[in-house]
Amino acid sequence: MDILLVDDSPSTRALVKHILKEHPKAEDFKFLLAENGEVALNILTNTNVDVMFLDWNMPIMNGEELINIIRNDKRNNHIKIILATSEGSKEQVIKMVKKGISAYLLKPLDKDSITGAFNTALK
Repeated sequence: MDILLVDDSPSTRALVKHILKEHPKAEDFKFLLAENGEVALNILTNTNVDVMFLDWNMPIMNGEELINIIRNDKRNNHIKIILATSEGSKEQVIKMVKKGISAYLLKPLDKDSITGAFNTALK
């Protein structure tokens, strides 16, 4: 399973990767890293990603912009997207659910929230 971690914070990408490496099926995971939506989009042109952990607020191309592109692309609209953000308003969550995210995480992230969102996205 190819997992794309998209966040402008190297420490957040490292945290998510570290936690997912403890998953029972981690030996089947291949991790790809991107510091913004534009880099992620470039990765998606060459890789069939299954799951994406995506930060909402990033420079160059934010998470919402990337979601809009992915959901309008037949090659990539199957990707399970787990959106992580400090934006916690009910309206924002509903907006992102309507765009087709699989799970939503509020920062700061922790092991239980990351694992729970990942398992929810895979259902």
